[in-house]
Amino acid sequence: MKKTLLSLVLLFSGAAAFAQLPNGSVAPDFTATDINGQTHTLSEYLAAGKTVIIDISATWCGPCWNYHNSHYLDDVATAYGPEGSDEVVVLFVEGDGATTLADLYGTGTNTRGNWVEGSNYPIINSATIANLYEISYFPTVYRICPDGIVTEIGAASASTIRTGINSNCGPLTGVQNLVKADAAEQRFCTVTSNVVKAKVRNFGSANITSGTLLLKENGQVVATKNFSGNVAVFGTSTQSFSAINIDPTAVYTAEITTVNGATPYDADLAVKDVPILIASESSTSVDLHINTDNYPGEMSWEVRNGANVVVASGGPYQEGPAADGAGGPDANTTIIESITVDTNDCYSLVMKDSYGDGWTLGSTPHGVDIYSDGNMIFTVGGDFTTSLTSAAVMRTFALGVDDQERAVFSISPNPSTGLFNVRTTETASVAVFDLTGKKVFAAEAIEDNGVINLTGLQRGMYFAKVNTASGEQVVKLMLQ
Repeated sequence: MKKTLLSLVLLFSGAAAFAQLPNGSVAPDFTATDINGQTHTLSEYLAAGKTVIIDISATWCGPCWNYHNSHYLDDVATAYGPEGSDEVVVLFVEGDGATTLADLYGTGTNTRGNWVEGSNYPIINSATIANLYEISYFPTVYRICPDGIVTEIGAASASTIRTGINSNCGPLTGVQNLVKADAAEQRFCTVTSNVVKAKVRNFGSANITSGTLLLKENGQVVATKNFSGNVAVFGTSTQSFSAINIDPTAVYTAEITTVNGATPYDADLAVKDVPILIASESSTSVDLHINTDNYPGEMSWEVRNGANVVVASGGPYQEGPAADGAGGPDANTTIIESITVDTNDCYSLVMKDSYGDGWTLGSTPHGVDIYSDGNMIFTVGGDFTTSLTSAAVMRTFALGVDDQERAVFSISPNPSTGLFNVRTTETASVAVFDLTGKKVFAAEAIEDNGVINLTGLQRGMYFAKVNTASGEQVVKLMLQ
């Protein structure tokens, strides 16, 4: 986090009228209600023989956010929480009394992002617990054994937490064959012969030596991967499916069907959507709208071609007048950078932050919007640490006279608030799908100057499948 945030941490420490709760102390008991209305009493968990991990953080705290997004505590909760062996309780405590519930959900004015989304353990908004445990900085992470003894463990990894519990609180048993399918968003230049990747994550009590992973398209198996190896607890194995032809409107899922010759312990955990997108077409002239945060002097970017060569770059931008570089004319604004790209190539965008806390601080949206011919074709947010690469964000095409004549159908404005105007030289039928593949709109016999009305849908990205006498095309729609 920036120097201003470090000052807040030091101020918090200076305001404390007591020292940090020392290791070896008996844990102060508490009863608290989480943001979902569930009650948690520490003494009841300990009496049931459970070890309790408490992460006391603040929504504005950069190191807290980085630890939260390491997902180490999610991993511990997956393996040993209620849906696993039920031997460990993980609690997240927002410990700054000045922050709000909106800050936890990422919509407030004093937050790093959405702390609730994706978390699989209870979240409690309570400065009372922070004061009870006499913390002097954020984050403070405690391990409390069933005998009630407290130890501060720092921002420990899942494996380190597991080892510490085994050594100090009693051995963890775990469960057999607890695996999780996972996959990051994947973007490709074309629809043919792609390599799709999915991950097999081990949360079980034994190493994974073999298994079967399926890739499904709209629920139908399109590839099977029988894998082997030696994946340790909390380890990950990445598997690749080759020569996959992509349907941009389809929903893809990865499913682990066997592990070590047995059925996965949790069938739901063994299935994961695989987000796949095809890079947007652009002309050779592209505008990047750089939406800066409060520290523009730390922000830079690159555009790389298909050979991973940097073809354009920008930043860092002008630092502000504050001692830590905050503010100034380039802060919390949009800087437009125009670049020229070659035809018949594919490009990726790399966003960088020299401090290592992404483009997130400030009151305006942060990230990059890519425009081609006045239409936004891709957008990416600024929530990362040091670097974020969005592969295959755009591909160019050579637009000649013959191509213009064949372009019988167009939609504008794009993005839109919901009303899209249609220009077409042929009668068209249109079906609109969301990113899950669900059809959300359909219309037949659309003529020139027709309108597609999507005002009833949520903001986000959609795909329109357009059919005319000249053929079929897929158009990406951005709903603001």
